[in-house]
Amino acid sequence: MLASFATSVGKIGADPADSDELRMRKVLITGAAIAVLPVAIAWSAFLAAYGELAASSVPFTYAVLTVLGLLIFALTRRYAFILSTQLPLWLVFPFVLSALLGGFEQSGGVFIWSLAGPLAALALVGTRPALLLLSAFLILLISSVLLQPGFERAEHLPTGAIRVLTALNVAGLSSVVFGILLSSTLQRDRAHALVRRLLGQYLSPQVVKALIAHPDETALGGALTEVTALFADLSGFTPFTERNRPQKTVAVLNRYFGAIVPIIFREGGTIIQFAGDAVVAVFNAPVPQQRHALHAVRAALEFQREIGRIADTDTDLPRFRVGISTGAALVGNVGSSEFRNFVAHGDAVNLGARLQTSAKPGEVVVSGTTYMLVRDAVIVRSLGRLTLKGKSEEVDAYAVEGLLE
Repeated sequence: MLASFATSVGKIGADPADSDELRMRKVLITGAAIAVLPVAIAWSAFLAAYGELAASSVPFTYAVLTVLGLLIFALTRRYAFILSTQLPLWLVFPFVLSALLGGFEQSGGVFIWSLAGPLAALALVGTRPALLLLSAFLILLISSVLLQPGFERAEHLPTGAIRVLTALNVAGLSSVVFGILLSSTLQRDRAHALVRRLLGQYLSPQVVKALIAHPDETALGGALTEVTALFADLSGFTPFTERNRPQKTVAVLNRYFGAIVPIIFREGGTIIQFAGDAVVAVFNAPVPQQRHALHAVRAALEFQREIGRIADTDTDLPRFRVGISTGAALVGNVGSSEFRNFVAHGDAVNLGARLQTSAKPGEVVVSGTTYMLVRDAVIVRSLGRLTLKGKSEEVDAYAVEGLLE
């Protein structure tokens, strides 16, 4: 029922060019205006029944102006128009009605409905308009207190009716406040969900959660941090692309990356880059991670098994070579306020790339430092000391063959 109501309301003043946020705000203020209409009409009828015709004209006039405003809004689709008409109506009319009924007590506290103006402005417009409307509310409140001795008391409203009005006013405003807070919460949750979805395309769920909780970690800059870098690329990928149509090449890459990305994320890794057929990930950054070297090795072994199962279905499919290295690296966000990349630079990162080039298809090769951190949990085969491009000295390397039980 609520969904149907929201759908119907959403058609009033809707513009195909509206953003999702603007469309939602239009629905909220239009829905609120429509929801208050029957309340205003009931108020008018109630007061008229007790002979308070002057007071009865106030909610009736509000209802007429609201209907006219909604009709104009439906034709013009101007969000600014519906705001500039509804918010002042919500602010002023309750005070006018309160004055005609004789003040705060005699009117059942109807003036508290005026708070709907600044509260709605806070949820739908922003802080400055909300503060302006709140200031206007306080001015009206103080003026009403000062002028109350001169208000003519309503003569026809019995005490029981005033009590009912008081209860209805409190219940009504409470519902409005709850609705506004609920809409603000939904907006915030929707924004967080969008951020999580966007960040989740690059980072593991644990990292996304940590960055949302501590957004200062996304600032430009870097820090020297111990990381485990994982490099993986497809052996023989260039000949594969020459033998096959582009559509098959793209399909294979998407299938491969679709298999390995969830595995890297599950182990807490952060993907820094896709470069053609290669993927680069780091562990222990931007969020600290216990036994990050082991997480990287486990991720590599698992996705090698998964890629092996896929490649076994077609002998023409290439396989990944993986290199892993652990050490200090300069890690952080590099770029500008408009666009930035999360990067890791350092000898340990470069070594991971070099070890990857020395690995055989389907193999995971780790540095001596990484091996020392995971030796209690893995089965390895020593590759001895390797001479790698860009390294002045030979380095220890190990091929990981599995995990210890």
